[in-house]
Amino acid sequence: MASSPLRPTTATGAVPYWRVPKVLFLAAVRSSSLLGHDLIHRLKAERFQLFLAGYLAMYLGTGVLLPLWEYQYVLRSPFLLAIVGVCTAQCVVLGAALRLARRARYQQSITLLCIGHWAAVLLITFVAPALLPVMVLAALVPVVFAEPYIRWQRGLVFAVITAGCVLALGALARFQNVSHLARQGPRWIETAFIVAALPVVAFHILVIAWNNAAALRVSESMLAERAAQLEASRSRLITAADEERRRLERDLHDGAQQHLVALAVLIQLARTAGHDRYQPLLTEASGLVETAIAEIRRLAHGIYPPLLVSGGLAQALPAVAAHAPVPAQLDLQGLGRYPASIETALYFCCSEALQNAVKHGGPDTTVTITAHTNDRMLTLTISDTGRGFDPTTIGTGLTNMTDRLSAIGGNLVIDTAPGRGTRITAVLKAPVQPDCAEPPRNDGPRLGLTHPRR
Repeated sequence: MASSPLRPTTATGAVPYWRVPKVLFLAAVRSSSLLGHDLIHRLKAERFQLFLAGYLAMYLGTGVLLPLWEYQYVLRSPFLLAIVGVCTAQCVVLGAALRLARRARYQQSITLLCIGHWAAVLLITFVAPALLPVMVLAALVPVVFAEPYIRWQRGLVFAVITAGCVLALGALARFQNVSHLARQGPRWIETAFIVAALPVVAFHILVIAWNNAAALRVSESMLAERAAQLEASRSRLITAADEERRRLERDLHDGAQQHLVALAVLIQLARTAGHDRYQPLLTEASGLVETAIAEIRRLAHGIYPPLLVSGGLAQALPAVAAHAPVPAQLDLQGLGRYPASIETALYFCCSEALQNAVKHGGPDTTVTITAHTNDRMLTLTISDTGRGFDPTTIGTGLTNMTDRLSAIGGNLVIDTAPGRGTRITAVLKAPVQPDCAEPPRNDGPRLGLTHPRR
């Protein structure tokens, strides 16, 4: 069974009723995996609505209109009216389930559908035992279809209930004697219904099963591709970490270390200098101390900015934008505190995107940084009005940004073309943590801190 229930992909809900078949048909035609991954995952809501609408039409046509026609022109039997009553009640249940689905209450909708369907097939078999083969297959359809939409625990319960329902159908058809009067009607109608309905229901179950299997195969191939990308990303991160360590070593050796060595020499000279000569040496040593402190602060700021520790992205990103040579507009409404790994990745991605816009955007380039967050997802978008570039020429800087996001389970989308600017969108699962403002662990230098390259 599926490990997680259906969740709506957008806040608005779903496509209007009359557009659902067209949307699914176009998706099936354009998809490389026909009736596979797209219809199972990306178009879950539309597929669910089409299933409910189809079942509603089936019960209305074959369970209400056809028995009424038989009652009017073939046989005035109370059992036909009983079937009409059962199917009318099921149409009401399906209408309520469809309404729940339109409100994104999928768990309640599919539970109501299954319960109503089990009751309907039991009552129809009680009224017309000869329809047992069709009812047995029909009892399986909702549970087979529900597999991608419910958790495996509920799916297991539904499977057990369905098995009990099938057993009850067999017992009703074998042992009950109430509906013997229904046999007074012409058998050809009953036979025609069974012959027509059996292959349709069986084909329906096979299509659903094949659809789910195709989606599973596509998901497996996507997971394999994702694993290969993560492996390549891991190798690049290790290489970048080694290069960053060497760069920091050079900066410390050529900067702060040289100042500290000179400081040690001056202090030694001051110890041996005469009374009238040590004062200038100490003054020079004080200047070297201040220079060394400034150099170390610069390196520490590049490793992890202090504003990011104290105020998170909501304070660190405006500081980055304020120091950018190009105009930058920010919309960070609702941005809270997140785990240090998420804040670090997004901060340096934003910093690199800004510097790329400065280096490659051209004159009069402006940058807009927006953030959108909800209970589950965080989206950060950096767009500029620069010259843009060919997406096939993505270099080291953007590759490092992609690796950063991949390492924490996020996704980076680069939308650009020559002459129409660049938009970089980072999307990741990031529940807000109001109390996660503790400093990050000092587990090594961060990657891609300076010299961003496109």
